[in-house]
Amino acid sequence: MTPDSTRSSRRRVLKGAAGSASLLTLAGCVEDGGGNGGGNGNGGGNGNGGGNGNGGGNGNGGGNGNGGGSAELEFTIGGVMSPPGSGWEGAQPSGHWEFERRVEEQSDGRIQVENVAEGQICGELDCPESVRNQTVEIGSASIGNSSASFPMNDIWMIPYTFPSEISLAHTLTQAETYEQFWVPFAQEYGVIPLWYHAPALRAIHIGVDRADSTDFTHQVPGDVEGMDCRRTASQVSGIALNELGMNPVSLSWADALQGLRSGTVDGAEAAASPICAYGGNNAEALASSIINKWTIHNDTKWANVEWLKSLSDENLSLLADVSKSVYEDLVQMNMEEIHQQRLGMYTDDPPESSCTIEHDLEYNYLNEDQMQQWEDAIGYQDNLDLYSDIIDSAGQIGVDGEAFHEYLVDTAREDSVPSSHSDFTVDAWWDEYLSEM
Repeated sequence: MTPDSTRSSRRRVLKGAAGSASLLTLAGCVEDGGGNGGGNGNGGGNGNGGGNGNGGGNGNGGGNGNGGGSAELEFTIGGVMSPPGSGWEGAQPSGHWEFERRVEEQSDGRIQVENVAEGQICGELDCPESVRNQTVEIGSASIGNSSASFPMNDIWMIPYTFPSEISLAHTLTQAETYEQFWVPFAQEYGVIPLWYHAPALRAIHIGVDRADSTDFTHQVPGDVEGMDCRRTASQVSGIALNELGMNPVSLSWADALQGLRSGTVDGAEAAASPICAYGGNNAEALASSIINKWTIHNDTKWANVEWLKSLSDENLSLLADVSKSVYEDLVQMNMEEIHQQRLGMYTDDPPESSCTIEHDLEYNYLNEDQMQQWEDAIGYQDNLDLYSDIIDSAGQIGVDGEAFHEYLVDTAREDSVPSSHSDFTVDAWWDEYLSEM
């Protein structure tokens, strides 16, 4: 790897090349984007580029305009995220621009971060490989979509492994999780999660045409049989939708949106946060969402291990501290702020500004019996054989897949899982294990 002091020339090349791509992929879904993400910066080379770091699109959407070449360390974050939807105040805050703001502020401009948004340098399906081959230092892709490059990551997606959003955040940040999975993963691929989005669980979303052509509320597995459902790249998605009697359809998100309106596609599986994050275009194509919490939605910021190891101790420590603080803040505001206030979920009185009110989206919450029908149909307890190939794929990194999945299930249900998101703190973080990777 190049030393800290010689990154600027490659960064300028990356920035110049970033405008050539137009195909974008949504977190968990292939799509062609939204938001304004271009950012105007100030181009004056004055350190922080004039953005206020809140991801709201006011000067930090896709480059901080720092002029290049004057910093000790410069690096690039690639992905499809763009403000305002994925800004710090958005429906799906990615932490990209908040990470940039905190790093540049705490380093007094010694470190400069270039956020290349809207899939201009890499998207959900190719960011992991771009990080692996050092085209970009940090790239964003959901754990499910990363399975296109790293098939064993689908073990995290096995339905109903995680009973709640907070149980996912808790499990991701345990020492045993790093020791059992991420260390051998990084040894094999040279890539490690730097931080994650606020944890979310996926739903089945019903298109406007499908809802208009049926006379019942979609709630249980029998209600979705025969539906053409837009799927994500995860193998688990295809397996589960097939098992539910649906027809999994692989489409770009733009085509899926049109199909949801016209009836050529009946539904889509995704979390509510990305559905609401991109200018409302996604939510407006939907009539309702079955909140069956069937698997995780967990966009991840992947970083190149060799690059991290090449950094000075001071710079490495700063990146570790900032990424950790960003993730803790995202989790702590996840329920009351993100889910209840911004998405309008899990509350009897959603704000007028929330996604569900603004876009007239109905969340269908399930009673215990209805939820059990989904778990019986696709959950790990009665259907682990459906996911045997995925579990076995962990052997590619020397991990006993069956034992590790049991660990995930047990850890997600242990007494130490916080009862409230606001009580969450990170127990273990990647920098503690970097020397082993």
